[in-house]
Amino acid sequence: MATQICRRPGRVSVCWVVAALIWGAGAWRGPSRARVDPTPRCRVRGSHAWLASRASPLDSASVVDGSDVAFLCYSRPRARGRSVYDSLAPFGKAWRTGANEPTILELTTPAVVAGVSLPAGRYVILTVPQPTQWMVLFHTFTTPDSAADDVARVFQTLHEVGRGVMIAETLPTVTEAFTVRAVADSGGDAFLLEWGTLRARMPVRFQR
Repeated sequence: MATQICRRPGRVSVCWVVAALIWGAGAWRGPSRARVDPTPRCRVRGSHAWLASRASPLDSASVVDGSDVAFLCYSRPRARGRSVYDSLAPFGKAWRTGANEPTILELTTPAVVAGVSLPAGRYVILTVPQPTQWMVLFHTFTTPDSAADDVARVFQTLHEVGRGVMIAETLPTVTEAFTVRAVADSGGDAFLLEWGTLRARMPVRFQR
């Protein structure tokens, strides 16, 4: 609008007034601040190229509601002809919910995840798959950074803080690589964990 006014004959004084107002507003507000992305990042050693090309590549998913973020960092193993729930993630046994480094859930604000009330912070999650229902176990850990320390040390320092339940359903097609997706649908915000023939839903509800 200011550019159009300045280009019209006989409107020079208006142009100067508009320009002065725009400059004044900028001076009053001070230097602009770039928007800070609230989404956490995976804290894993290694180059992006290597992490993306390894056998179980690094990946992440985020449930975002305004400034509230639930961030899941995990690796994606593939079935490669093996039976997922017979050998890779056996029914009834705790599984690291991925591969390589521990799978980390990071919350920027308190939230109820799979029925468990959790303060803001970082958690290692383990899951126990079953045909119709998965258990998810949330753990705090005392090592400075799960990615910078020996993986075995991280698992040795886990402290369980809650157990939740995820409803599982059969997928219409087989999922080759373990995948986590964030969704916001009629059931609310959630992470969907998919591998082999099953999908488990991890609901997320932020607490304000």
